[in-house]
Amino acid sequence: MRKVLFNLLLVIILLSLVLSACTAVPAAAPAPAAGATPAATSAAKETKTIIRVGTGDSGEGLNPHQQIISQFEAANPDILVQLEAVAGNDYYARLLTQVAAGAAPDLMQIGDDAVPQFVDAGALVPLDSYLTGSDPLDLGIYLPNLVKPGEYQGKQYMLPKDFSPLAVYYNKKLFDQYKVPYPKDGWTWEDLLKTAQALTIDANKDGTPEVWGIQLTANWTTGFEYWVSAAGGRLISEDGKSFVGYMDSPEVQSAVQFFADLYNKYKVAPPPADFSQWAGGNPEFENGKAAMRLFGRWPQASYLKNPNLDLGIVGPPVGKVRANVLFWGGFGIAATAKNPQAAWRFLRFYSGEPGAQIWKDWALPAVTTVAQSSGKSNDPIDAVWIAELANVKPRAYTFTPYWGQTADPALRTALETMLIKPDSNVADVMKTAAADAQKALDEQLKK
Repeated sequence: MRKVLFNLLLVIILLSLVLSACTAVPAAAPAPAAGATPAATSAAKETKTIIRVGTGDSGEGLNPHQQIISQFEAANPDILVQLEAVAGNDYYARLLTQVAAGAAPDLMQIGDDAVPQFVDAGALVPLDSYLTGSDPLDLGIYLPNLVKPGEYQGKQYMLPKDFSPLAVYYNKKLFDQYKVPYPKDGWTWEDLLKTAQALTIDANKDGTPEVWGIQLTANWTTGFEYWVSAAGGRLISEDGKSFVGYMDSPEVQSAVQFFADLYNKYKVAPPPADFSQWAGGNPEFENGKAAMRLFGRWPQASYLKNPNLDLGIVGPPVGKVRANVLFWGGFGIAATAKNPQAAWRFLRFYSGEPGAQIWKDWALPAVTTVAQSSGKSNDPIDAVWIAELANVKPRAYTFTPYWGQTADPALRTALETMLIKPDSNVADVMKTAAADAQKALDEQLKK
């Protein structure tokens, strides 16, 4: 009996202890360590890999980046992407400073003009092992000729973001008003001249046309390469060591002379208002005072809304050969990237179909399937840009990291000389330009 009573008492005591535990006030949480924050405490529970992405875009140009980042982070919750935007002309300079200090972003947006410079500085890693690794990417997804600009010395360093070849915008209002046929694909330099002459209108004969045939960009050296390539020339040797014999070749001379003649001999292009300003300071086309303009796709959206314009577009005219030049931007992985595999995952997403689906609303998508499904390939205007990819020729600055210190200033001076001094001998001018560029290049190669 005593044993039964003892057992019963024991059960009662145990039940009392359980009930007491259930109704007790919870113990206070341990105090965070000194300096800790709620965010830090949360981060301790869920650690994310952070990758930094550098861009020179600004304003509304950041919107597609942010959209791509948001979609990527939703699909990859283990990665946090930080966008670092540096607007203005100091973007490359800042990047190179960060590279030298070992503090560059994990991914860097760079134009094709700077790829050799950044590779030469040891800033980028080749992507070849990533392209064929555990998370591969087929370069065949891209539109024609959009992979090559990211390549240097046989290795792939960059993947495309956006692009633009050149084309000729024309104002149908002026063509219709003066009953001039629209330019057609495959037209020639001679056709360009005849069309521009027919649309240069000086009704009151005061020597200043009310309408100009074509607006050109006076000393835009990288754009001028179209004229060089169409004339069958090139500015630099394939090994990137010689300007002499190339920049002063008969082909380049003929391109420079024809370009200058459009201004000075035929007077179908408005003289540059200011060489120091972009496009020479000329606004004639957008003001409805020039019938044509040779340029890239960048102002197209504003042109389509411009009441002065009824926009048409055609590829550049054919010279000795059919040619075009490509302006291209892309991303590469920094040599100092702390998490290169995570950076590759983002780059693959950004430059692949997911990123292209967003970029299609802002620029021409680089991925073929997206260009087709979005209707860009069949659009009467955008299809011209895409078709012109088949005609692009290699750029001089892709053969040397020293374009900015060598050929660019020499060619700029040559073009300005030919426009300011119409009686200049083109052979002499280009011989001087080639010699100046070569001297500067030789000095760089000795360093």
